[in-house]
Amino acid sequence: YVSGLRKGHDYLLSQMGNADETPVSFDEPSKNILEEIGTKSVIVKTLGNEKMCTTVMLAVLADGIKLPPYVILKRKTMLKDQLPTGIIVRCQNQGWMSTDLMKDWLNIIWNRRPGVLVCKRRMLVLGTFKGYLTPAMKNIIGEMNATLTLTVIPGGMS
Repeated sequence: YVSGLRKGHDYLLSQMGNADETPVSFDEPSKNILEEIGTKSVIVKTLGNEKMCTTVMLAVLADGIKLPPYVILKRKTMLKDQLPTGIIVRCQNQGWMSTDLMKDWLNIIWNRRPGVLVCKRRMLVLGTFKGYLTPAMKNIIGEMNATLTLTVIPGGMS
């Protein structure tokens, strides 16, 4: 489908992007556990942060350019610490993408990518997260630029 759209509308590779969210845990227990054979229960040691999770929106252009990671922390307020350069950090109570944060991602990441002024036709391929499919989100994308084609790929199909 995406290949057909590219051929039909002559999109430049630099104007085609794929973005998706992924959860990132702060506590990765070891996959290697030493215990005697036949033990009925095994204790897995963690750092105590197993409920601490964040969401990261990652995006890449079809020409191979990686866009800055967009990190969503499960917090009410921004950290006061110095944050690493090259990433965008936002806070949200549940730690996941919302319509407002998606609008921010479109403005901060998508609309400031390399070559954005080169060509008017662009395509953004997203997963089926229901937040991308709301009427409000479609209106936001429509208001931003009528030449943006939003393509949603069902899970397991990409």
